[in-house]
Amino acid sequence: MSCQLKVVDLNCLPPAEEILGAKESAFFKTLRFPKRRTEWLGGRLALKDLVQQATGAAKKEIEILPQTSGKPLLFVGGKPSSLAFSITHSHGFAVAGLSSEGTFLGIDLEKIAHRIDAWAKDFFHPTELTGTDDTFLTALWTQKEALVKVLGTGLSLNSYDVRCVNGGAEFYGAAWTAYQKIGCPALEIETWELVPGFMFTQAVGKINPVIL
Repeated sequence: MSCQLKVVDLNCLPPAEEILGAKESAFFKTLRFPKRRTEWLGGRLALKDLVQQATGAAKKEIEILPQTSGKPLLFVGGKPSSLAFSITHSHGFAVAGLSSEGTFLGIDLEKIAHRIDAWAKDFFHPTELTGTDDTFLTALWTQKEALVKVLGTGLSLNSYDVRCVNGGAEFYGAAWTAYQKIGCPALEIETWELVPGFMFTQAVGKINPVIL
């Protein structure tokens, strides 16, 4: 299952008025903190570049609007789009992913960094901890975050309920319920160093057709 990616350097963003539609601009003005504004704008720019390539629409005709659930909606020319997408950002970079209709997509980018042992024990189930070095734990975190984005639940889940063991997804409790709700798509998880010093994961899912 393929996924198109776009990486944006947050230090090289165009003015917001050049890329945002009217509704996006109104929301952008409500963001108080410069870091949040920059990350939000960079993510939108990355995704708009991909959608523009896929549809030919102008950037201002492409809008990514928030929902109360936390997962945004994509509109092209004022109409909802069924293209699968995901956005992530970390330490000066934003990344967007775009996949075809009928798929589920989650991506996550994280800077490789040392974290205390208590952090790993709090967020990862013992079955996930097949390694302990900083690169492994950062990669594992991106896998878990990408899977949560596929489920579309935001941060409401217990981290133990979403597990990535040896590159495969496992769901329990509320996460299993959410996975069933989206149709139990077959998932492909890929993790690599997308930007030097940053681990990245894309999780792409597709519902297998029922053959009668």
